[in-house]
Amino acid sequence: MSRETETPIVAKPRRWPSVLLAISLLFNFLIIGAIIGAHLRQERDAQRFPPPDRENMRAMGVAPFFDALPREARRQIGERLRAQTNGGPVDRTALEAEFSAILAALRAEPFDPAALAAILEAQQARVSSRIEAGRRVFIEALAQMDPSQRAAFADRLEARMARAPRPQ
Repeated sequence: MSRETETPIVAKPRRWPSVLLAISLLFNFLIIGAIIGAHLRQERDAQRFPPPDRENMRAMGVAPFFDALPREARRQIGERLRAQTNGGPVDRTALEAEFSAILAALRAEPFDPAALAAILEAQQARVSSRIEAGRRVFIEALAQMDPSQRAAFADRLEARMARAPRPQ
C-alpha cells in the first residue's frame, strides 16, 4: 500500500484587510492631526490677538458689528485700538484702586456724595475715552472698505441681527 502524501493546502494570505487597515489608520492620523493643528492655531491666535470680552461687547451692543466684520478687519481694528489705548487691556490695578476708592467712599462717615460722584465721573471718563477710541477706529475701518465690502458687511450684519434672540 502506498501512502499518498497529503500536502496541506495553504491558503494565500489576503492583502486587502491589511491595505484597508493601513488606509483607515492614515485617515485617522490625518483627522487627529487636523484637530490638533486647529487647536494649536486657535491658541496661538488667542495669544497674539486676545479675544474681546464677549459679555462686555454684548452689553454695549457692539457684538453684532464685530461679528459681521471679516477676520482681517477685526485684527486691524484690534491692533489700532491697542495702539490708541496704550497697549490694550484695561489696567486691572487701576480698576482695583477705583473699586477700593468706591468702597471707602461708601463706608465713610459722614457719607460724602460728592466724593463718590467724583470717583464715578473719573471712571466714566476713562470708559468713555475707550469707547470713543473704539468708535473712531471702527469708522476708519469702514471708511477704508470699498462699496462692495461695505455692502457685504451690511448683509452679514443684517443676517446676524436676524439670528439674534428677540426680547419677549
